Amino acid sequence: MAVPSGGPWSDDALDPVDRLIDRNGRAQGADLLYGARSPGALGMAYRWVRVQQAADTATVGLLSGVLGQEIEAAAAPGFTRTWQSPPWSYRVGGRVAVGDATPSLQAGDPEGGWVSGRVNVSGAGYPGPFEVIIQPELRADILPTSGETQDDVGLDMAIRTLWAGVHTDLLRVGIGMTDRWFGPGRYGGLMLTDNARPAPLASATVEGRIFERFGRARAEVGAGWLEGYRADVIRPGWILMDFRYSPVPALEFGATRMGIFGGWNRPAPDIGQLILPTQPHIEDDPDQVLPDQDEIAALDGRITLPLGRWIGRQGTPGAGIGLDYAEFYTQYGGEDIIARRIGPIPVPALAGIANLFGAEVGLGALVLTLEHSQILDDRFRWYRGHRIYHQGFVREGQTMGHPEGGDSRSTWMGVRWFPGEWGVEITHAQALRVGVAAIEGGNLHALMVDQHIQRYGVRGWWMADKRGWLHGGVVLVRTANPDFVPGAPEWSWQMTVGR
Repeated sequence: MAVPSGGPWSDDALDPVDRLIDRNGRAQGADLLYGARSPGALGMAYRWVRVQQAADTATVGLLSGVLGQEIEAAAAPGFTRTWQSPPWSYRVGGRVAVGDATPSLQAGDPEGGWVSGRVNVSGAGYPGPFEVIIQPELRADILPTSGETQDDVGLDMAIRTLWAGVHTDLLRVGIGMTDRWFGPGRYGGLMLTDNARPAPLASATVEGRIFERFGRARAEVGAGWLEGYRADVIRPGWILMDFRYSPVPALEFGATRMGIFGGWNRPAPDIGQLILPTQPHIEDDPDQVLPDQDEIAALDGRITLPLGRWIGRQGTPGAGIGLDYAEFYTQYGGEDIIARRIGPIPVPALAGIANLFGAEVGLGALVLTLEHSQILDDRFRWYRGHRIYHQGFVREGQTMGHPEGGDSRSTWMGVRWFPGEWGVEITHAQALRVGVAAIEGGNLHALMVDQHIQRYGVRGWWMADKRGWLHGGVVLVRTANPDFVPGAPEWSWQMTVGR
């Protein structure tokens, strides 16, 4: 079994676009929310409209070419986009990986061969106020020799993204499967990231200014199901709620909640308990036949200081070094919910606790980031361990939240130089994982020896044409106590190239 590489980047074709928009927005103190990243290309165009007027000329030229059709659609706000000539766009992407390390933050794709190839086409259309996205991907894995067997090639066709609905500058309502990320973290998030394959979800999102003077707010609510194999309950339902508010561009506060409920041959709680679980644990139910649900929730916040703009020493984000911004962020979350009371009033309270802290400094084309997470608890498991939904917030073996999973502590740092047409990023991550042997009542029994992981990564990307960037990278992983994961090697590595 390969050890997850903990890749600090995404292989999405629009990943450099997202980075450029966010960096320019932070340097300007632009009117943006950063804690909910699931907009797609059209969402990026809506964000870019609020940034590009003060951006450097080189970046404006780059992104105007890459997001041409989406910028055209975003230029007509509300429901006024024309039906006569709807803009359509497509992007061809792909990736070849060699090595035995398994990537994380890649939408749950394990790339299970010594050599893995991926080719995908992302097509999007915007007829009127509607949005349709589909991204099929052909996957080929050359499996390693085992004993007397010869190398084998596995072929598969997957759908990475499938989404349809209404998308305007204020509203996004739809159904499908698309990556989401909640929280200010760069390397991970406590709630939901693109570490696992996205699950089907119908959701409604509203975002905009509050009477133009009271800041920007965003609210999203959704419900769907987790299809695919699980060892606990087949096809349980899941709900998602996220709210964030920015009174001024320098500040953002967020609250996110997810829950798992129902499923095949399982009763579902009533709607009131799904909205406010005042009775999250069922007593006197030895046969486990009564409705139950697993919960996870987090609060997050960030402060972004556009120091360069304040002191008049702002560097050009497209070139050179100059002080732009400093950002500090945190996320505090809890796994599972226990019922407490304030007098006669039932109040849901979080049990297992986790924390994430980070800081980032933007110096023109140079960005320095440091992030630490502690997803450990002396009594309750994170992501796994519920009495009914004991696989918890895991989809097809991949944690839906932080790439290190539960019962872990990690620190990640990155140095990125990205003038625009090309860039390079160097990263280092170290993680500690605690092995849980058993849970007896309120006692958690852990293995005597922890697993320690060191990851070193370097990645570069360069502009190929107006459709996007080529990229390549190397990740080297050293694992102390590899037997913590049966069959894991002490050293693993992966080399990738793609676009």
